[in-house]
Formats: sequence, C-alpha cells, structure tokens
Amino acid sequence: MNNAEVRERSCRFGEHGRLAGIITEPVRSPRAAVVMVTAGLTPKFGPFRLYAQLARRLAGDGLLVLRFDLGGIGDSVPASTALPLKKRTEMEIRAAIDHLSGHGVAGGLVLGGLCSGAEDAFRYAAIDPRVTGLFLIDPFAFPTFGWIWRDYLIRGVRRGLALAGLLPTYRAGDDDESSLIHYEYMRYDECSRIMRALVARNVGMHFVYTGGMRKTFNHKRQFSAMFRDIDFQDPPTVDYFPQLRHTQVLQADRELVIESIARGLSSALIRCAA
Repeated sequence: MNNAEVRERSCRFGEHGRLAGIITEPVRSPRAAVVMVTAGLTPKFGPFRLYAQLARRLAGDGLLVLRFDLGGIGDSVPASTALPLKKRTEMEIRAAIDHLSGHGVAGGLVLGGLCSGAEDAFRYAAIDPRVTGLFLIDPFAFPTFGWIWRDYLIRGVRRGLALAGLLPTYRAGDDDESSLIHYEYMRYDECSRIMRALVARNVGMHFVYTGGMRKTFNHKRQFSAMFRDIDFQDPPTVDYFPQLRHTQVLQADRELVIESIARGLSSALIRCAA
C-alpha cells in the first residue's frame, strides 16, 4: 500500500466535541467504513502503532477508517457522568459510529479492536444494527478439553527444551504485560448470548488470536469447540499466530496481524453484502 493512496485528518465529535479521532480515507469513494476501539489505555495509534498502520492498510483497500480515543484516554476528555464504564463506552462508540455515518458510506460498517477494545466492540455490535462486521484481536477465550491436553503437551515440550538448555530467551505467550494491568475477560454466558444475537443478524466476524493468549487459547480449531452449541450459518473466520505476543514489537509481526485482518474484512464485507 502506498501512503499516497490515503488521506488522514483529525476530528472531534461527541458531546461538546470531547472525543478525538483520526479519519483515514482512500482517495476514491470508500466501499465500507471501519471504527477501531481503543485497546486498553493505549491511545488511538494502538500498541506499537498497530492501529495507525492497520488503518492505512485498510484505507488502501478502499475503506474509510476512524480510530479514536475513548473518554479519558489520549486526546479525549473524560465524560462528566456517574454512568458505569460499560455504559459510557457504549455511548462513546455510538458517537464514533454516528460521526462516521455522517460521511455517507453506502457499504457495511465494521467495528473492531484489540483485547478490551475487541470486547467493547463485540458488546456494542449486539445493540446496533448498523454494525455488519467485526474484527477481534485476542478477545475472550474459553479452555476446552482439547486445550487441556495441548497445554500439557506444550508444557512438557517446553520443560524438555529448558532442561536441554534449548529454550530461547524470548517465548511467545510469556508476556509481562499481564502483570502490569490485569484485564478480566467477559464470562461465557455473556459471550454466548451476544454471539447468538450476532449470528442471528448475520454479522460477519473475523478473530485473530496470538501466543499471548496461550493460557486460554492454543489452537485455531479451539474456536469452534468453544461454541459447539451455536449453529453458525456462516462460521467466523479465525487466524492463530502462536509465535506472536499479545502486542507486537516487531514490524514483521504486526504485518501478520494486519494482513490477517485485511483478508478477514474482505470476507466479512462480502458476506454482509450477500
């Protein structure tokens, strides 16, 4: 993608313009729109600028992209309200979608993010019929029987390598990030309820899991096992990169995630247009 093929500009929206974002747009008329939800406490450029690079990649594919800061993060002003955090987040995502919808994009609207941003997007998609697609990076995961025996196998191999002095200094999935900020992922009952609502609405979904989720997710096929009780008419697409950390320091690693999402969004958008 050539950066000359996209344009970027800052924007403010929401009540009293307290929310700040960056719109990345293709030079031609966009075929669909994308909203990225803040990942944790990281501003709108994303961990190691993942969101900024992803926005430019997607705009190069003809999508109009808005990445923005939730209230109290980056350049966005906190909401002066006593409402719970989930409700404030819902209102702020709605304001972002309202702002992007004002640009008159005729195609679908995709919502997504990393970690907490992924789950915020997932929750919101269930209540807004304008959302036709989702991309979720390292969201919820629920250990299955297959996860248990694979985890034992992985631990055994690692123990053997460690005893032989062959275990590398850096190991995917052993991030220290979790010790800095503990994020509590959503429970299965809430996740299942939302998933059923999205499936009923035929929302296209693309999931990306990394080695940073090894404690709860360790194989691509685990996703279907987690939701055996849900009848997916058109199953979500899933990519799994066990060699990657939850956030990617290396450009080559970020590119794997970015290309996965670009492919997944193409599939989701085709599905939504069908």
